[in-house]
Amino acid sequence: MRDKNAFDIQKKIILFIILGFFFCGLMLSSIHCNGICVDNTKFCAIIKDFAPLTVQPALEDCPTSLIICDGEQIVLFWKAEAALTSTIHLTGPGGESYEYSIIEGQATVTPRTSGFWWIKFTGKDCTFNKSIWVRVIKGEEIHTIMANGNSDIGFFCDINPKSVSKKLIVKKIRSVKCAGISEYWENWSCKKTDWNNSSSTSFNITKVDGSANCTSLAGHWRFDPMALSQGGNFTYQTKTVCFDTIITCGPCNGTSSDIYPTSTPTPWR
Repeated sequence: MRDKNAFDIQKKIILFIILGFFFCGLMLSSIHCNGICVDNTKFCAIIKDFAPLTVQPALEDCPTSLIICDGEQIVLFWKAEAALTSTIHLTGPGGESYEYSIIEGQATVTPRTSGFWWIKFTGKDCTFNKSIWVRVIKGEEIHTIMANGNSDIGFFCDINPKSVSKKLIVKKIRSVKCAGISEYWENWSCKKTDWNNSSSTSFNITKVDGSANCTSLAGHWRFDPMALSQGGNFTYQTKTVCFDTIITCGPCNGTSSDIYPTSTPTPWR
């Protein structure tokens, strides 16, 4: 009887030892996987005229959505952990395909088709995919400006030339109703200032296409509702307003009205 009890105890001890090894191995495996698969990868792009020469300054202040003219160059920037990545694979919407073996780098490309540029980071145990959107303007196209604020201080939109080509000109502009917002006001005054605040232009906006004085799309936009008092007790409560523009790659009537900086400014948000 004692031998049987001793044998049962011995079996239980062996079973606990085996289970202990199993759970310890599972925990170590989980810790190892989590250590490798944390996504610290970065991918973005800047129009070449405003792109820094090295990767780190670009990643600190870098857009993931761009609007450019056909034929313009952009610089793609990426970075990944050394333990993760052995291969970088870049693909574009026009069938472009590039492969690199460096974990931190940049590539200058000339997008010809609007769409997503994808990067695939491939390492020993993990794979991450990230993308940026590039819109290529080839003629006259509609672009909606969304501005935020209120009727007391005005509505504002800052469009950075790092992400929107300095060649893009606004030919026409009109007020429109924002999707999902019930309030709408037709008549606005607009002040558009270039990115480095060296010059500005002003014009009025209605629901009908009107001139935007051939101003550039990039820069600082301010919109103020006109003649709210004519609406009696009407109070404009919305915090977002929208304007449809017709944009094209300049020049417009020969020249652009804006002057652009040579430095690397804050990104378009």
